[in-house]
This record gives sequence, C-alpha cells and structure tokens, in this order.
Amino acid sequence: MRYRSGGCSCGSVRYKVAGEPLRVGICHCTSCRKESGSVFTAFAVWPESAFETSGQTIEWERRRFCPKCGSRLFEVDGGEAEIKIGTLDTAPTDLLPHYELWAHRREPWLKPIDRPAAAPAE
Repeated sequence: MRYRSGGCSCGSVRYKVAGEPLRVGICHCTSCRKESGSVFTAFAVWPESAFETSGQTIEWERRRFCPKCGSRLFEVDGGEAEIKIGTLDTAPTDLLPHYELWAHRREPWLKPIDRPAAAPAE
C-alpha cells in the first residue's frame, strides 16, 4: 500500500494517509482563497480511516492548523479527511485535480482544469 506524509512548516504536526485519494480538486471560494492566501486551494480527500495525525492542532470552521506556525493542514469531517496538497512532503505531487469548486470565482487568467467534472456541485 502506498503512503503519503506531510505536515506543517515547523514540523510540530505530522500526518500520513494510506492508499489513493477518493478525489482531488481545487476550490476558488472566498474562504479557501483567504485561508490559502492564494487564488485557490488544492486538496485531496481520503477516507478518515486512512488518515493518521500527530501533534497539536487548532480548529477554525472545521479546518485544522498548527498553533505554532499557522500552517493550514487538513479538515476531518463526515468520515473523510481533506488534505491541503501543498502540505505534503513530496513536491511536485502526482495528484491531479479532477474537478473545481466555485469555478465562477476562478481568476480569468487561470485556465480551467482539463478533466471532466466528477464531484459534488458548488
């Protein structure tokens, strides 16, 4: 089985996911833009049973982050763990987004992904 690991910038929080993600996407909503400090957030979702974490995190609106360095890391909700792709240890990653959320908020200079929509609507 394949494992991927990641964590925060200061190393206080670590996580590991097993297997392949259920889905991979990007989100252009206002909340994700503000959280990431960028024009979208890239994420991958695994079953919660495939997710392990260590270290203390703080929660804000279901999103978990490191209280020392402020890195936004993951969200665990509804039996799923949503990982911010940028927090994985290995870059670039082989995880390709298959859908976009809130695409009407995509910056006009950012091309849409070239994959069919296969996920929940906005």
